[in-house]
Amino acid sequence: MTETSWPTDQPTPVKAESATLLFWQTLTIGVVTILFGIALLAWPDISIRLLGVLVGIWLLLAGVGRVLSAFLVWRGLGWQVLSGVVGLLLLAAGVACLRDVAKGVLVLAFLIALAWIGSGLAELVAAAQASGGSRAWLAILAVGSIVIGFVFLLWPAPSLTTVVLLAGIASLLVGIGEVAFAVRLRKVRP
Repeated sequence: MTETSWPTDQPTPVKAESATLLFWQTLTIGVVTILFGIALLAWPDISIRLLGVLVGIWLLLAGVGRVLSAFLVWRGLGWQVLSGVVGLLLLAAGVACLRDVAKGVLVLAFLIALAWIGSGLAELVAAAQASGGSRAWLAILAVGSIVIGFVFLLWPAPSLTTVVLLAGIASLLVGIGEVAFAVRLRKVRP
């Protein structure tokens, strides 16, 4: 054993500088998370509109990427044309979302709905292949996921508002936990 090695059965010592840095990092993350939660809860409508803008920007960038890949990467004429067409559609959708933020919010709700429905369908397939008690649980999860997906499709605004409010509450709880952990770190500092 060399002088710089540490026995594996004992915890590695923490330097005071590292503990102080960890305290400040954890405290800062906790405070920022709390502020984020407060912002979501105080201004849910603005938060949803911001998400709509971000969806528009994402669609624009995805469209640019598809159009560029149609010209830069050769994978056959069919792929090139399909990539270019999809890119143009994504660009048009991005422009539409940015011109009318409400459309961006609807696109976001639609994407979330598709994710829930797709997840539910995958769980339904898994349930069909499973046996015993897991089949019933997977089927229940599948139906629940599909129902949530259709709720997002049929009532996008209340669904997104609920998601933003839940994210705000979760951010507050996590931020408070991080601040409490930082205080605990400060007390056990070497």
